[in-house]
Amino acid sequence: MARLTGLKTGALLVGALVASVAGMAQAVTLPDACGGPAGRVEQARVNHVYDGDTVRLSDGTRVRMIGLDTPEIFRRENSAEPFGHEARDALIEILEAHDHQVLLVLDRERRDHYRRRLAHLFTPDGKSIHAELLARGLAVALTIPPNDWNLQCYRDAEAQAREAGLKIWEQEHLRVFNSQELPPDTEGFRQVEGRVVRLGESQRSHWINLEGNVAFRIDHEDMIHFPGLDPAVLQGRQVMGRGLVYSHRGQARIRIRHPSDLQILD
Repeated sequence: MARLTGLKTGALLVGALVASVAGMAQAVTLPDACGGPAGRVEQARVNHVYDGDTVRLSDGTRVRMIGLDTPEIFRRENSAEPFGHEARDALIEILEAHDHQVLLVLDRERRDHYRRRLAHLFTPDGKSIHAELLARGLAVALTIPPNDWNLQCYRDAEAQAREAGLKIWEQEHLRVFNSQELPPDTEGFRQVEGRVVRLGESQRSHWINLEGNVAFRIDHEDMIHFPGLDPAVLQGRQVMGRGLVYSHRGQARIRIRHPSDLQILD
């Protein structure tokens, strides 16, 4: 999910809509950054799709697709987040078009904390399944270090859909929020921008406090992914961060794990 070093000033996510509809299926032109499989590649067959980012292989292995996050499907409640079923159906459609055959590209970590196998999925002819879901507007790009292979491809594919307002990007909660308007009890993926008013450091993390009641957190263990960054340079700057929001002691917080999720805007 090409590795980026340091922080980039200005917009990181760029792209234009190149999607078209052919019959019931939606075809997309993937960004130039999306090359074919590289690194360690394995052939496999998918025999079950749980949701838009998790599948089961014919040997019973459960695979979590790296570099993206699709809306949740809640099986116990027989419900889903908006576009959850559509993301799953799109993945099924792509797999059926290739007789459920896939190429698995492995990244640095082999399994997540749920013991699911981690992989990037490609069609047998070398097209990124992840990038297609992102370009259709059915997923957000999600970078969890150290698994950042193909990052630029995924961010560019997401940008196509985001700038066109496709599918999930129609939703109000996925717009960019000013830090002063984000409720402290917010949960889920958000993009937040604001002025840095205070910096701090705890035993575990660096803290970047914005106007309002929002803080970005960079854990010491993640600083290896921010080479040369001195958090002090962020004081007074206008920044934007993206990630999963959680609430702690009445404050909305986002853990920033990779430079691609933090931008200096001014």
